[in-house]
Amino acid sequence: MKKYLYILFLMVLALSSCGKMLDGISPKGAITTDKLSDSDIALLSNGVMHQFEAIVSNLWFEGDYLAENYAAGPGFSFSDTHAETQSAASSTALSRWQYCYGKLQYANLLIDAAKKGVSADAKEALGVGYFFRAYIYYNLVTRYGGVPIIDAPTNLDASVTRASEAATWKFIEDDLDRADAMFTSAGTQFSSFAYVSPEAVAMLRARVFLWEGKYAQTVTEAGKVIGSAALSLSDNAADWAKMFVNGSASKELVFAPVNVRSTDYIRLFEKVNDTDGSWNYSPVPALFAGLFADKAVAADDFRKAPTFGEDANRVIKFPNGQGGQFVANPAPSESPLPVFRVADAYFMKAEAQWLGGSVDDALLTMKALMEKRYATVALPATMSDSDFETLLLDELQREFYAEGRRWFDIKRLAIRHHGYVSATDYSGGDFTTWIKTVYPGNDSYAIDGWNDRHQLMYWPIPQAERDKSYGALAQNPGYEQ
Repeated sequence: MKKYLYILFLMVLALSSCGKMLDGISPKGAITTDKLSDSDIALLSNGVMHQFEAIVSNLWFEGDYLAENYAAGPGFSFSDTHAETQSAASSTALSRWQYCYGKLQYANLLIDAAKKGVSADAKEALGVGYFFRAYIYYNLVTRYGGVPIIDAPTNLDASVTRASEAATWKFIEDDLDRADAMFTSAGTQFSSFAYVSPEAVAMLRARVFLWEGKYAQTVTEAGKVIGSAALSLSDNAADWAKMFVNGSASKELVFAPVNVRSTDYIRLFEKVNDTDGSWNYSPVPALFAGLFADKAVAADDFRKAPTFGEDANRVIKFPNGQGGQFVANPAPSESPLPVFRVADAYFMKAEAQWLGGSVDDALLTMKALMEKRYATVALPATMSDSDFETLLLDELQREFYAEGRRWFDIKRLAIRHHGYVSATDYSGGDFTTWIKTVYPGNDSYAIDGWNDRHQLMYWPIPQAERDKSYGALAQNPGYEQ
C-alpha cells in the first residue's frame, strides 16, 4: 500500500522562500513518495525547516520561565510556574507533547521520501530529517523521560507504549549517527548557520552525551565545533549582539534557522521586548540589577549592555528595530533563531571535563571562553567541585539568559551531580539541599508540598494521551491518580 505524502502546505512554504513553482505535479495535495524527484526532495527539506523553526520558537522561553528568570511583563501576569506542569491534566504538558509529536510527522515524512533519493541533495535532506527527529526526541525525553518511539509516518492516535528512557536516548543517538553518515556521504560541509551541518550534528550529539553522562564523548563532539575553522567566539559586545539580528554574519552561530517567511513570522522579541508597550516577560529585578556584576575571578562583562538596556522591564537581547536597543535590527521579524552557538560547545566541554574528574582541565576551557567575554579574567588553577559548579551555573546564566536554557541546565546538573539518577532511581544524593542553594529563600522549590522530588525532574504523561491509549502509556511516578 503506497504511502501518500501530504505536502502541499510544506511545498507552499518551501516555494515561498525558493521563489519558484514546482511544475507537473498532480494531484497537488497528494504525491506518492516514489514520484518525488531529488530536486523535489530538496524543496521538501526546505519546507520541513519551517517546521523546525516553529518547534524551536514554541519551546524557546520555557527554560527561563520554569527557572523563574522572568517576572510578569507589562499587562501580563502568571502564577506558580511549576504548577502548570505538575498535573496530568496540565495544558502545558499536553500542548508540548502534542506539538512535538505533530512536528515529528514532518520529520518522518521527509525521511520516508529522502530514503528513495540517490543524489547528494537527497542524502543531505535525509540527514536533515534524522537531525530534526533527534532534536524532537531530545526535547521529549528531557521533559517526560521515556516516550513512544514513532519512526515512520503513521496515525499518531494509534495506541502506543512508552520506550524506556535509555531506549529513547539510544534512538536519538542512532538518528544522529544516521544524520552524520548522510552528511559524510553527501560531502556536506559547514557553509552557513542557516543549514543543518556536521557541526550542528556534533552540537546535538555533545548535548545528548552530556545528559547521558558520557563525558569523554561529550568532549570529543564539542571539540569538533571548537576546532572548526568556520566558527569562532566573539570578543566584543557589538559582534556578540549581532547573533540575534537579521542579516547576521556571526561566526558564533552553529545552527540558527533564518526565519525568512512571507507570513507567520517568528518574533522572539514580542515576548520580552515588544513594540506595543505590552509583552509577557520582564527580567526578575534581582537579575536585572546583578546578573552581570563583577566577581572575584572576572570583571567588566560585555554581555550586559546587549542583554539589558535602561528599561528594567525589557530584555533587549532580541532587538525590536526601534529605539533603546544595543544594535540596529533592520528586519526584526526575520531574525535568526539561535539553536546552537559556539559558546555552548565550550560550556559542554567544560562541564564534561569537570564531571569526568578533571576540574583543572575544565577551568582551562572556561578560561578560553571567559577571556572573550570579560575585560579581565583571573581564574585560579584549581577549584573545589562546589565552586566550579557555582562558576558554571553563573556563566551559563550570563551567556544564555532568555534563550530557554536555565531550568534544563539545573535539571541536568541535578541528575548528574546531585543524586537524582533516573526515572526509576531517585532516592539518594543531596538534591534537596542543593536545589535550595540554587534558589535561596524560594519556598516553591522546597520539595514539601509536592508528592516527591521526581516531579521536579519529569513532567506527567498527559492524561488525555493516556486515555487515548487505553492505559498503554504508563504514567511517571508521583502523578498516578
